[in-house]
Formats: sequence, structure tokens, C-alpha cells
Amino acid sequence: MPTGEHVHSLAVTADGGLLLGLHGGLYRSDDGGQWKLAGLSGEDAMAITAAGAGEPLFVAGHEVLYRSDDGGETFAPLTPSDLPGLDIHGFAQAPSDAQVVYAFVVGHGLFVSHDAGETWESRASIDSIPRDVFGLAVAGSDDQTVVMVGPESGVHRSVDGGRSFEPVLDIPSGAVAVDEESQDVVWVLTARGLARSEDAGRTWEISSTLDGVEGQPVTLAAEGRVLWVVTEQPRFLYRSDDAGGSWQMMSGT
Repeated sequence: MPTGEHVHSLAVTADGGLLLGLHGGLYRSDDGGQWKLAGLSGEDAMAITAAGAGEPLFVAGHEVLYRSDDGGETFAPLTPSDLPGLDIHGFAQAPSDAQVVYAFVVGHGLFVSHDAGETWESRASIDSIPRDVFGLAVAGSDDQTVVMVGPESGVHRSVDGGRSFEPVLDIPSGAVAVDEESQDVVWVLTARGLARSEDAGRTWEISSTLDGVEGQPVTLAAEGRVLWVVTEQPRFLYRSDDAGGSWQMMSGT
């Protein structure tokens, strides 16, 4: 796997590849074993969204907001005047409409764009939502259900497009992913293992204690029964073909 500081994010691309975001760049693998720099060298890729073929792809992070309109071949920076900052710790794209994206901006709150990041509007102030957001996801069949996770606050859910949230899982959590094949299925890495929701984040169960996974799980991606988890200390990429029942190490450093 790529070396460098802090693994942050993982996504499955429209053509079945993997994108890995580090504090220092964006990397791609077609098989989970061999990796190459895909761009954004020196940038902090805290969040990656990879929608369907022909749809925009985003990378966001510390003073980072980039969009690719060619499947990740090239990236262009976005500097919208109506977003109050670019220190983005959570970013999500709606499966039902790839033009709809949400961003958690540190110190400011949650914002939404309906035109692929060109213009933004505020949805929730920093005083009305958790401040420790480290992951966002849009679940379900519309663009209104937002799942938010934090290492202290646990899991919160909104059904009104991020205007209000309610706690749904009181377990410290660090990453969230929506199943690429069924948007009602949401996965979260928690302090107790891998949690799964089958109703767009309304109810949860711990589905895997991640037995056999060495290191600290930090990010994940999901596509049907296939799950990917990246760990730190040591850094490994694991794959499960049975929805977290068993794990195979694909690459490591």
C-alpha cells in the first residue's frame, strides 16, 4: 500500500477500481494489490465520493475541494464564494442525484450544493450539530437522508436534508459508507466493530467484530456483499466477500 501520513478515505470507482485518500495525495488500485498516485500530490484527501459512470467525482479535506468530470483522470479545484471555508472534515454525494453534495466545514457547520459544488447554502449551523464530524453519507432513495459520524458523538441522522439531526447510535464512530448497490444499506466503523443499517441509517446492529483484521480500522467502502477496510498501525487493506463475515488481507506496508 502507499506510504505516507494518515490514511483518511476509500472509495470504489464506477469501473470497479479503488481510490485511497492520504494526507499527501490520492492513490488508485485496480486490484487492491498494486497502487499508483492518481493525483493531488501533497493534498490532504480526507473524503472521496465516486458516483456512477459519467458523474462528477469529488475529493475534499483540509483546505481541499476538487472535482473530476472525467472519472478521476484530472481534477480541478473548486473555490465557491458562498462556502465559508475549505477545511472540510466530512463530504458526501447523493446516490440518487450526483449533483447533490454535502460538506461539513470545520467551525461553520453543514452545507449543501445542488450543482456539483458550484454554489452552496447553509443547512445546519455548527451550534446545532456535533463538532467532531469525520464522516458523512447520503443514504436512501432521495437526497434528504444524511448520516453523520464522529469519534465522540457517534452516529446522527437527518431526514430533512441536513437541517436537523437525531442520534441513532451512541457508539464512537470514525467512518461511514453507503452500499453502492443498495442505498438503504449503510456501514459504519465503530469502537465496537462494524455496524450495519438496512433502513438508511434509522436502526443499527453490530454485524462484525472485525476478527482477523490487524491494526486500527480507519476507513471503508462497500459494494454489495463486498466490503473493503483499511487499517493503520500496521497499514493493511482487507477485503470481505461475505458482508464482513471473513476477511482477506489484500496489501500492506
